Amino acid sequence: MNLDPNPLYFEMMEIYSENRHRDEKVTICNEGSSRSSKTWDTFFFILTYCDHNRDKRNEIYVLRDTLVNCRDYTWKEFRKCLVIAGVWDQSKAKEYPKPYYDLFGNDIYFRGLDDEDNMEGYPSDIVFVNEALETEKNQVEGIDMRCRKLIIMDWNPKFTQHWCFDLEGQPNVHFTHSTYKQNKHLEKSIVRKIESYEPYMPGSYEVIGQELFYRDQPISDTNQPPPHPQNVQTDTADLFRWRVYGLGLRSANEGLIFKNVRYIDAFPDLDHIYGMDFGFTVDPLTLVKYAEDPGNIYLQLLCYQPIEDPGHISEYMDQIGVERHKPISADSSDKHVSENKGAIEMVHSLQSLGWFISKVEKSKSVMFWLTSMKNKRINIVKNHLYLHAKKEQENYTMKKVNGITINQPIDKFNHFWDGSRYAHMAWNAEVVPPVLW
Repeated sequence: MNLDPNPLYFEMMEIYSENRHRDEKVTICNEGSSRSSKTWDTFFFILTYCDHNRDKRNEIYVLRDTLVNCRDYTWKEFRKCLVIAGVWDQSKAKEYPKPYYDLFGNDIYFRGLDDEDNMEGYPSDIVFVNEALETEKNQVEGIDMRCRKLIIMDWNPKFTQHWCFDLEGQPNVHFTHSTYKQNKHLEKSIVRKIESYEPYMPGSYEVIGQELFYRDQPISDTNQPPPHPQNVQTDTADLFRWRVYGLGLRSANEGLIFKNVRYIDAFPDLDHIYGMDFGFTVDPLTLVKYAEDPGNIYLQLLCYQPIEDPGHISEYMDQIGVERHKPISADSSDKHVSENKGAIEMVHSLQSLGWFISKVEKSKSVMFWLTSMKNKRINIVKNHLYLHAKKEQENYTMKKVNGITINQPIDKFNHFWDGSRYAHMAWNAEVVPPVLW
């Protein structure tokens, strides 16, 4: 075999060899910048493992968020890797409908997590979740439970909050960090492209943990290193891209809808109303306390859990002290459920239980109201639920089509924001007057 791996490969080999004899399986999380060879070094690891376990019929699953992405990207990279290693055998491969490869008498399956059969997972010896930040926790949990020996996950850290990050510090879970600088095979043109994102003078600052420091203090609006002499002038400097794709640091997402956000300790002494987005069985029901002044919007998340029964919603609001005389502006969409079981019926039921609740009148577009909210600074109260709001703030973005951002939000990470938007609409008189049913 022709193997010439990077340092990450040897780090993974050391982690596995030192921990594989424990009763529990080993989990390795490879976090790092773009083109740091995380995926290829994992393939080299799997190749070495299969070479040392020939004809053992180990079951190895390589997973991605969708089958299309797994086949179009991960499978093709795997094939290139084996070709370069000099071990690719076309007779051992099957590409459609779901890729498969027999590697030295071990079975390697390529699957997408959009396949419902995968939701419960298959028994496996090794699982590799490629681009794990694109997956949902519930998609991976069943697979994790049925894996016997080793789970490997990799990602570019383009968020600051994610379920994958919660694995850090758990028993027999090992995080690695790598950047493009550890990839000795990377083409110079790609190195130049990545380094074109750097906004600061090289060597003028340092990385400590997940933060950048200048003059022994975190970089901020008032503590800035000298700018990069070329990148700033040519307008290629991009702090987000440099943090994620150059330094491999967790960062807030691109295209954020709400950037002007701060977190406060308490809700101000202002008159207020409430906004509610129904969650039913799977999605969380969100209840948001809401107020405005000329330059600010104030939000406090009071509920973030699925509740599908109006009686239980009523009990919950009574328990947390929601005032029955205060207006509540709620979702009126029934696109996923029938009239007698959906949001409109929920509003009617809560009205009959004595709540001053109204459905929103959606006479203007979602973007109109999001833009209206963005004209003010958003203030979110740091209570016991605020991390849900923070996660949504850092992940609620505009859609991209062929790499171009369009004027339409992604229908994800928006439960808190939908409840807040309904309250904003009510504050600005976009509600249907409540009718007692």
